[in-house]
Amino acid sequence: MRGAALPLVVALALAAAAARGAEFGVALDAPAPGAETSLGWIELRGRAGSAAPRGHDVVLALDLSDSTTAPAGVDLDRDGPGGRTSPELLAAVRAEGADGALLRRLEGRDLDDSVLFAELAAAEVLIGRLDPAAFRVGIVAFSDGARVVAPLGTPAPGLRAALARLRREFWRDLRGTNFAAAIRAATEELAPPDADARAPTPGTAPPVGGGPRVRSLLLLSDGVPTLPPHGDRPQQFAIEAAQDAALAGIRIYAYALGAEAAPGLDVFRAVAATTGGRFERIERPADAIARLRGVDLARLASLDIVNETTGQEARALRTFPDGSFDAFLPLEPGTNRLRVLAVAADGTRAVARREIAFRPPAGGDLSEALRAEQRALLDELRRRTREVELWAEIERGRAVPLRELELEAVAPAPPP
Repeated sequence: MRGAALPLVVALALAAAAARGAEFGVALDAPAPGAETSLGWIELRGRAGSAAPRGHDVVLALDLSDSTTAPAGVDLDRDGPGGRTSPELLAAVRAEGADGALLRRLEGRDLDDSVLFAELAAAEVLIGRLDPAAFRVGIVAFSDGARVVAPLGTPAPGLRAALARLRREFWRDLRGTNFAAAIRAATEELAPPDADARAPTPGTAPPVGGGPRVRSLLLLSDGVPTLPPHGDRPQQFAIEAAQDAALAGIRIYAYALGAEAAPGLDVFRAVAATTGGRFERIERPADAIARLRGVDLARLASLDIVNETTGQEARALRTFPDGSFDAFLPLEPGTNRLRVLAVAADGTRAVARREIAFRPPAGGDLSEALRAEQRALLDELRRRTREVELWAEIERGRAVPLRELELEAVAPAPPP
């Protein structure tokens, strides 16, 4: 292994410089300054955190090693404690050419509730929350080796198709665990020699104001690196690959899933720290669905929105990985002063305020058009409230069907 100290210092210095270069702040996209409304509610939209305007590239590295067929700790498909792998999935795997021994093994367990399928569900939920105007996304699958299954910049339908293929073809992997191969494959995808000259994918944002886009790798695994073989080489190779990723300006967000990953937590921590990223241990692998949904790529620790005139807090507040947010606030007649307070992980604070006037129509009678607008607003408020409550239930440990999760993974509306 090359000397680790100097590359580590260089990498951490680069990460700190990148963090300093992205100024922490908060900005409101809506409502406009001085806006007036005849309704008693207003929607706020904006962005907070350290997200840079030049765009963000993200690669998801998903572990397909043999151990990921173990239970994820939650009945994801809601078929009960005696559930088994669905006949539809078995038929799809059989059609792809899986042998009889593997099929018999899968028949004896519930693969729909496995660590692997929790990873795929988490990836799908995250994809639904990333604004394609700001994010380019790619997917790497790894076991004893690694391969790109969706190149960086693949549109959302293509990303979902890649995940669907992995649900059918996962059995072609199911071997050892090679962190180094995963990190290097992701690094080559995020920062090839011609990265900044590469044409942007239609529908995604090109770099703005010069300089490379922000680059992040989200590494999910339920195990300890086992390859290349012999001694501590798997760990050494993983850290070396992370050092090279750091020098390419890539942050690694490392997620250790379940008890099988416990012996390798130092490696997860090292690859994250080397790149200025973040490590998180998830004891119940199924919780990765909620954790990945809430991943923070903008260094935003908390967000508080309040109507200072009435003291009422925002309802149905949602934040997204790039720091964008939306929420609803009730208003009282007259001028309402709205405040958004954002706090960074290091305690840095940023505040934005906006005044809006609520002027109910004379006599309180709304026109037909205003009644329709109010119904639509309240319907959306109820839908988002249910979404926020649903995810709160998941974070408290309540199992929720995957189909319901997919319906609730709705990205924020773009500014008008």
